[in-house]
Amino acid sequence: MKRNSTFLNFPGRVTVTALTAGLAVLLAGCTQGPQIKVAPIARIQNVSAQKIPLHVGLMLDRCYCTNSFKYNDGIGDTMIFDFGPVLQQHTISLCQQTFDQVAVSTNGVVPGGMDAVLTPEAHRYGFAIGAGGGRGYFTVLQQWTLRSADNQNLLWMTTVSGQADEGVDKLFQLLFDDLATKSYRAFQESPEIKLLITKKSGTAL
Repeated sequence: MKRNSTFLNFPGRVTVTALTAGLAVLLAGCTQGPQIKVAPIARIQNVSAQKIPLHVGLMLDRCYCTNSFKYNDGIGDTMIFDFGPVLQQHTISLCQQTFDQVAVSTNGVVPGGMDAVLTPEAHRYGFAIGAGGGRGYFTVLQQWTLRSADNQNLLWMTTVSGQADEGVDKLFQLLFDDLATKSYRAFQESPEIKLLITKKSGTAL
């Protein structure tokens, strides 16, 4: 995982920053950011409802499930966005809608009897406030890593970018809708996942 920050250039936006996930939040001057309110079930947009015929072990570590994003406005104020609980809930919902069977692990123990093991990582965040403060601009880079059933051999890896440009009341819902939809499509279109299905079924796709 890259640890360097990236500047995101959004014309006409007052202040922009992008920071890696999992930064410490117990800092002086920090305030709680807007509550991240989204539907409890991941909303996949404009795609087929066909599930991938695989049994997948979903590995969610503590860092992912308690993830926070720290935004500094450049004038000494810092806001904390608690993404972890929503990331956990939506990742489980997304995978349950994508694969035939999902076994969730939050303690590092690899589930048995799976075809593969899937690990998500909140790779990087970007946030900007529009001129006048009426709109927000958010980007989340989500990395997905699929490994063999023993979680040893790398089978597939990709990074998707969830993005939203909207007022605060709708910003996070649109952000997670975009992230879920792009992730679902990445799973469905992966040649490596299609090959794994072929090996499991013993037939050509």
